[in-house]
Amino acid sequence: MLRGSSLTRTLFLVAVAALVAACGTSPPARMYTLSSLGTQEVKSAGQQGAKPVSVSIAPVEVPDYLDRSQIVTRDGTNGLKFAEFDRWGGSLGENMTSVLVENLSILLASDRVFAYPRLRPEKPDYWVGVRILRLDCVPGDRVELKAQWLVTSGLETQDVARRVSIFTERVSDGSYETLVAAVSRTVGQLSREITREIATQRPGVVAGSAGQQ
Repeated sequence: MLRGSSLTRTLFLVAVAALVAACGTSPPARMYTLSSLGTQEVKSAGQQGAKPVSVSIAPVEVPDYLDRSQIVTRDGTNGLKFAEFDRWGGSLGENMTSVLVENLSILLASDRVFAYPRLRPEKPDYWVGVRILRLDCVPGDRVELKAQWLVTSGLETQDVARRVSIFTERVSDGSYETLVAAVSRTVGQLSREITREIATQRPGVVAGSAGQQ
């Protein structure tokens, strides 16, 4: 009789332990990265000349509240939400820098667009710096990117453009995948604005345009 009670108690404890373990298991995190115009539908691109324009892009600066693995969304006017299971696949600032390099390479039709520092001895034609002032992500509504950006002549070390720009993209549903795609599109808008400025400063450079998903 005692043996039966002991066995029942053991089985009960095993069942409880299994239930606790199951309840304590979190679902795997979903990881996201931004996409460049090169992975989207490209309608047209600039024509690369005999000497394509060279551009060096400084690391993109992001606010402290965005410098984390969790995707941050807006909660009302001043509140923030940090996604528990939806995260960036790396540094958001580094991801934005890489996407800008790819986008400007496509839009300027140049293979001489690099992230700074770069392993090349000569000075670039232009330096580009970007600081993200705000990235408001509202699932099911919109993404709004506010960025301060600068284009400097590489040879003369003079500012040729200094702007603060706001870009907005609508979000069709509440999924994080759709939200991240909208963030990519705002970075695409920023890339095109920087490209247009470089094209106006350098005769012979034809800025291309790229469609977005």
